[in-house]
Amino acid sequence: MPSAGAVCPPVITPLRKAIPGLSGNKIDTSTLIELCTETTECKIFFTSDGTKPNPFQRKVAGREVTFKYIGSFTLKPGKRTIKAIAVARDGLRESDVMTKQFNVEDIGRLTQHLKEDTTTTDDYSGFFDTSDQDSDSTIKPKTKKKITRKTKSPVRGKSPLRKSLTKPPREAWASEPLLPDTLGSASDGPFPTQQIPDGPFNPTNYSGTQINVWGGAIPPHIPGVGPGIPPPPYPTQYGYLTENMINTCNPDGRYVTVGDIKRMTGSRKPPPEPPKPVEPPPSKPAIEYPVYQDPPLNSVSPGKGDFKDNIMHIYAHMLEYAKNTKDFRLRVAEPQMGKMLEAKFEDEGDGYKITVVMAKPGIPRGAVRKQPKIETFKKPPPAEKTKPKKKEKEKEKPPPQPKSDPFFAMETEDLQTEGTVKPYDKFNAEQDAEVLRKAMKGLGTDEEAITNVLAYRSNPQRQEIRTTFKTMFGKDLIEELKSELSGHYLDTCKSLLMAPAEYDAYQLHKAIKGLGTDEDVLIEILCTRSNAQIKMIKETYKAKYNKELEKDIIGDTSGNLKRLLVSQVQANRDESKEVDRNKAKQDAKALYEAGEKKWGTDESRFNVILVSRSYPQLRATFDEYDKLSKKDFEEVLKSEMSGDLLSGMKTIVRCVRNKAGHFARQLQKTMKGIGTDDDTLVRVVVSRCEIDMVQIKEAFESLAGQTLQQYIADDLSSDYRDVILSLVMGGPPPDRATKSGKGFVEAVKYKTEEELDEQVRMETENIQEDPTLKPAENFNAENDAEVLKKAMKGFGTDEKAIINVLGFRSNEQRMEIVKTFKTMFGKDLVKELDGELSGGLKVLCHGLCMTSPDFDAMNLNKAIKGLGTDEQVLVEIICTRSNAQIQAFKTAYKAKYGKELETDVAGDTSGNFKRLLISCLQANRDESKEFDRNKAKQDAQALHEAGEKKWGTDESRFNVILVARSYAQLRATFQEYAKLANKDIEDTLKSEMSGDLLKGMLAVVRCIRSKPAHFGDELYKSMKGLGTDDDRLCRILVSRCEVDMVQIKEAFQQAYKQTLGMFIADDVSGDYKALSLALIGEGSTTGKDTTEKKSKKGWF
Repeated sequence: MPSAGAVCPPVITPLRKAIPGLSGNKIDTSTLIELCTETTECKIFFTSDGTKPNPFQRKVAGREVTFKYIGSFTLKPGKRTIKAIAVARDGLRESDVMTKQFNVEDIGRLTQHLKEDTTTTDDYSGFFDTSDQDSDSTIKPKTKKKITRKTKSPVRGKSPLRKSLTKPPREAWASEPLLPDTLGSASDGPFPTQQIPDGPFNPTNYSGTQINVWGGAIPPHIPGVGPGIPPPPYPTQYGYLTENMINTCNPDGRYVTVGDIKRMTGSRKPPPEPPKPVEPPPSKPAIEYPVYQDPPLNSVSPGKGDFKDNIMHIYAHMLEYAKNTKDFRLRVAEPQMGKMLEAKFEDEGDGYKITVVMAKPGIPRGAVRKQPKIETFKKPPPAEKTKPKKKEKEKEKPPPQPKSDPFFAMETEDLQTEGTVKPYDKFNAEQDAEVLRKAMKGLGTDEEAITNVLAYRSNPQRQEIRTTFKTMFGKDLIEELKSELSGHYLDTCKSLLMAPAEYDAYQLHKAIKGLGTDEDVLIEILCTRSNAQIKMIKETYKAKYNKELEKDIIGDTSGNLKRLLVSQVQANRDESKEVDRNKAKQDAKALYEAGEKKWGTDESRFNVILVSRSYPQLRATFDEYDKLSKKDFEEVLKSEMSGDLLSGMKTIVRCVRNKAGHFARQLQKTMKGIGTDDDTLVRVVVSRCEIDMVQIKEAFESLAGQTLQQYIADDLSSDYRDVILSLVMGGPPPDRATKSGKGFVEAVKYKTEEELDEQVRMETENIQEDPTLKPAENFNAENDAEVLKKAMKGFGTDEKAIINVLGFRSNEQRMEIVKTFKTMFGKDLVKELDGELSGGLKVLCHGLCMTSPDFDAMNLNKAIKGLGTDEQVLVEIICTRSNAQIQAFKTAYKAKYGKELETDVAGDTSGNFKRLLISCLQANRDESKEFDRNKAKQDAQALHEAGEKKWGTDESRFNVILVARSYAQLRATFQEYAKLANKDIEDTLKSEMSGDLLKGMLAVVRCIRSKPAHFGDELYKSMKGLGTDDDRLCRILVSRCEVDMVQIKEAFQQAYKQTLGMFIADDVSGDYKALSLALIGEGSTTGKDTTEKKSKKGWF
């Protein structure tokens, strides 16, 4: 017997007749194996290959090895070892493993062996049913016959161990004993046997099991129990409906027999006749079923924030419109529609426009080209009348100031595209010209300042900066850049300062002049621009170089490529949106006959159609061509043409199909393999960053499986990389220059006090903190503890399982997991993880299993104890936390180490640095959002007199003001100091202090200005250069992932032109990288690395 509370091991029983001379472990392939246990509310799991059943990992290498027991099953021929285990429903208790071996023979082979081994005169051949016809019973009357042995192989019949199923299956509730006439009598032989019940096992071929579908009684004879000996009690298996009926009839929950049910139902007395009910007074029915009614048709909706009534108002009027408009009604009623995908609400001045997009069942959104929509809108006449009205309205709207260059609006098709570089709202041409002048003045050049101006202004704004620069300083900006910059960074900056048409003309002239011709440039520009753009390019080329573009192309090219480019230069492509399906069929047939169907190729026919037809018409032509040919149209071009002509034709076809996809392919080619085609990279990025770079980035990621930013960061370096990344990523320009240094001084110098007050209020009130690690849904601490236990059990460690738990649970959830783990297994989870893991992964997991105060206290103690002191850790924690956080980790330090943190800090530091830390540890900073401008002026004066105006430095005055004042008050103080000293407070600190005191003071000032920017800088320092400061990286990731990591990532990207995820993926590796990315919200629970980089090139 198992101990109290334990689970009884399962019993493995073969359901077959006892056969004389046959051991209990010999069965055939039709013998059913049954598993059962005396413990209720258990699940049984088994294996048939001798391995130990594992209920929690039933699949090995994608194949199911451990099966859940549902019903009786059969085994395949051969030696089979069944191992079974019973597990409690909560999964916390399990039984011993029971093992039983069987020698399984094919049906009929078992009886053949018995016949050959018979040595007595008694005949048991009638015991088996070997006939080919079904009979009512496998037990036959005994007939005395001599055993005749034949050399002929025996005829395989039905199994002698199972009864024929010609009778209908017995019903699950039938409990009558077997009739005598169905059993062999004692006179029939010395081994009378009982009959196996009819049915009811129905084979279902999954995992080699057979399931008892109907229920039914277990055979009354069990192997090992002789005739006449009553079989041991065995639980009866009932069908689902039968068991529910029994449980309902017997509320006490004990097991009953079918006979008990009959007696219970038979002894039930008829219910007494109820008294005649008194007729109740008529009342309303208890349940009133609502009758559907259309919503009321009101003339005006309620509005005022009541969106439900507004939607019902729209619905009511749509119904009314459908009733009165037959065409609309028929169109809406015909198709089957899915869920709503998009909805837009626009105010058009004289009305409201609502656009709704419904899903088309079976067709994902975006899978079908938009060309068929043009055909559908062409048919109804009302749509044609409304189109010009919309255009007129768009013209009437005043364009927002400022706008991008009109050249970019001349694309071939009016598609929904978006650029990454957009007009700067606070644009000031004179101020930008001044910044560029200062960046190039004197020794050295401030490339970051140049990038922050040129890469974050639209093309018209850059042209204005160029004109203003020449007006202010009498010098050409491009010539000045040539004298200060070099390489591809210079090429990019020059390109940004040219107008789009001027830039294209410059690139064409550069491709033609001199020896040789760069046909790729001619194809890229002429085969991708619209008619209007080509005309502007021709005019600019003529004005700039005093030559005709067409003549230069004719003189430098030849053959079919020359004809293609000259055709493009005519700028005569049909740019209408109409589609003629008949013409598309004719063109498709003409192309087929000029290419695949013809010996050789008629290139002129391809030239005529591809150059002159509109993009929508060409899409229809390509669709019709697919019906004629088994090849894709691009494959046809590859088989019929070659060289530059093929490149030009493919460019046209790809632009017709998807222009963003074409340029994404071009960008991938520039950086693929060894080396980089920098000229093409710069040309594509500069020419498309204000048109469709957003769509190009999406197409690039689907094409390469990696973001364009990652490709560029891996391939380029230095300032060249920064300016290209700025153009590709877009977004607002970095404002770091206006928050510190000379830029801050210039920004506040000419502002009024009202403007400065408003700036302080905005910086104080609009602080937003968004975590990347959030609480998991459907959290279950016991399940997570079980997963962690299994991940560390046995040989090796499943790091991915640990990451999937700790990297996707909030701190509160992780603390619950730590407690539950100790409750369930009696072990400390932190110590278990420390014993299994190593390196950065160990540091991260250790920190994630602690509360924030405990984590800070541990790091402070680690920085203080032993020889030497890690002042960087003291500054990072003590100078950046709030009053409440400082009090919390002081309490945790005392409880954990039995010491006062202040005493330990005072004993390990000295001088002004010690005074700064002790002041911060008092947790007495004013945390109100109010500020006093007069007090700010007084503090600014005091700081100026204690530093810049004084011989030496009064560090205590800086300590008093920077540690005690509120953040809002200090922001106002920094403004007043900049106006008074004409110098930023950070520059003053750098000139007046040094060492650890300077680091502490700068940390305080930078946290006041922008805490995310400060921690972004700290993360960058932990990874820049050779090697990685893993302790600093892990400290910041763990402490900030549930506070403001979203803002830290944004600040990091603005400052360093790369995402934090890209930096981490480049600097760390393995499971350490996976958990780090999970903490910043860029990980995946599937175990796949979402930031996998392309292979390094060159020496790496």
